[in-house]
Amino acid sequence: MRILQVIHQFPPFSSQGSEVYCLQLAGALAAGGDDVGIFHLSNTVPRTPRRLVRGVEGALRTFHCVDDGQYSRLADWPNTFLQSCFTRTLDEFAPDVVHFHNYLSLGDDLVGLARARGGAVVYTLHDYGLICPNNLLLRADGRLCGKSTPDFFQDCCPLTIRCSGGRVPPLARRLPPLFRWQQFAANQARVIPRAALASLVMLGRAAFGVPEQTAVEAKRRFYLDSTRRIFDQTNLFIAPSGYLRDRFVQCGLSPERIVHEKNGLRHFPRPQRVAAADAKVRFGYIGSFHAHKGIKVLLEAFRGLGDRASLHIHGSSFGSPVSDAYFRSIMSAASAGISVHGGYENERLGEILGTLDVVVVPSIWYENSPLTIQESQIAGVPVITGDEGGMAELVRDGVDGLLFRLGDAGDLRRVMEAVIDRPALLAEMSRRAPAVPTIESQATKIRGHYDTALADVRR
Repeated sequence: MRILQVIHQFPPFSSQGSEVYCLQLAGALAAGGDDVGIFHLSNTVPRTPRRLVRGVEGALRTFHCVDDGQYSRLADWPNTFLQSCFTRTLDEFAPDVVHFHNYLSLGDDLVGLARARGGAVVYTLHDYGLICPNNLLLRADGRLCGKSTPDFFQDCCPLTIRCSGGRVPPLARRLPPLFRWQQFAANQARVIPRAALASLVMLGRAAFGVPEQTAVEAKRRFYLDSTRRIFDQTNLFIAPSGYLRDRFVQCGLSPERIVHEKNGLRHFPRPQRVAAADAKVRFGYIGSFHAHKGIKVLLEAFRGLGDRASLHIHGSSFGSPVSDAYFRSIMSAASAGISVHGGYENERLGEILGTLDVVVVPSIWYENSPLTIQESQIAGVPVITGDEGGMAELVRDGVDGLLFRLGDAGDLRRVMEAVIDRPALLAEMSRRAPAVPTIESQATKIRGHYDTALADVRR
């Protein structure tokens, strides 16, 4: 079978959750005899001239569209260069199946282009981007969004959507929306840069309008029509969590066109435990420094515990200036007992997990299926995480991990103190770590879903 995987970013340019999963799945499919290609839009320097870079990564053929446009999924103007690159890739690679992953910056028309070439389209939903412009069901004021009807366009949606009546604005197409600049300003740790950037944002709002109040009806039509078209053009959706599947069905996706399939991962040897020299419990955070990942909640929960435990932070902002500014801002008030180890190569994950007693996944949104939880379980490291979304599906409270009220720093602190007071809990939960599907078994199941999608095309 010839399969084209489509994703916004891809290693080595970015190695966050959906990218790592896509790489591992593509490798397992290729090892099983399939011909696998990757089409991606990874950020790289220089971004001009615009170009389609063809390459080979092991057994995978890669098609890297280097484009200077941004956020095309959330703008109503066409990205003709991206469309051209994707069409050329389809013509050259001639896939039987096109498998979409994270859709950020990939436009809303690639699914239709794939279907027009006669291939089957499968779409793994790594987040809520098709029903939430912010991808996270998380409002600008930090409140969770309860979308549960086919009319899923709510008052928070216009913030990140831009409409120009189909006209391609020469400057805006290269820049993030005004809301992202507003986030960048708010996350500055120093007063003067924060004030200066806030003033520029106010000038932008005066010149171009307040995003949440400008062209709202046009944004509604564009976003709802685009998502519903993708719903119709995709043969089969895959949801890594039951929670995400149910939410999409509530928002209008036919239940017959979406299956719940738990993620599989490439396994690594369970690491040898490295004992702490001071016998303190070692909490760990592994991942990105984006605000929605909940690092601020974790830092608040850990405040004052540094004499009884340590907190080790592994990760980076993955090139996001907004996330980098946010992380520097919250770390400026961090308490004692915290060590920031920076970014890491994915191959070192087992080694890192061998230095931790428990991993905390403090995300403040209904996270779908964090790879960090399953990676920790492969290593036999218990996980503390929020009690909603896909996170709660992966951890059995009190059996192989612990749950706290989502976004509640006080409740997270209660759980962390319980571990500190009774560290023997960790060994008990480690022994009961659940089995994580291998990426090889996952590839076999995904091939079955491809067959289902192909049968749908032939009907």
